[in-house]
Amino acid sequence: MRLVLTAFVSLVMSVVFSVALAQDIRTETIRFLRGASSASIKGSITGRESVRYVIDVKRGQRVSIQLDTSNRSNYFNVIAPGADSALFNGSVSGGSTSFVAQVSGKHVIDVYLMRNAARRNELARYTLTVSAEATGQAAATPPDFADGLAGGPDTWRVSEVPAGDVLNLRAAPSARDRILDTARNGEILRNRGCAINGGTRWCQVENRRGVKGWVAGRYLREADGSW
Repeated sequence: MRLVLTAFVSLVMSVVFSVALAQDIRTETIRFLRGASSASIKGSITGRESVRYVIDVKRGQRVSIQLDTSNRSNYFNVIAPGADSALFNGSVSGGSTSFVAQVSGKHVIDVYLMRNAARRNELARYTLTVSAEATGQAAATPPDFADGLAGGPDTWRVSEVPAGDVLNLRAAPSARDRILDTARNGEILRNRGCAINGGTRWCQVENRRGVKGWVAGRYLREADGSW
């Protein structure tokens, strides 16, 4: 009888443990507002929690993802439909990526804490910004878009930052570096050159307050040169 009872208790504990693990992972679907091609999602995770954001894209769409977080051990991976390994590994490549979808279907953005931080039950508050250009839109991007690494216009105009959000000027070309200042849609910035880091095009700019910093190039358009 004691053996049967022990086995029963072990089974119950196993089921409870499995349920607890399952509750550490939640899934959310990303849907853009009508007419929009991007979304900013605020969230938080603690310890072993993770969030799987699912976005349905078509082959040929350019997908851009950026994670701004309060915890340096907070990363994200991207997994394509049917793939056995990550298309993008944030712990290796950084806090942002931009890629052209090679297959149509549901892509998963897995937001998580590294194991050591998870064991310490650390908290991460983050903003995940995701954009998906319409098929063929990337090829049709006008020439004033910040897609070059040399030369370019004297000034940029901040454009297409999601509603209610701002463009961060960072100390270095990385989404994990400290924020020096912010810029809003329509603001004019002086061009100081661009570079690729972690698969993302970053441009060094200077604002009218004299603050120099790095911003994501996809939010810049050529201005008329006035300063």
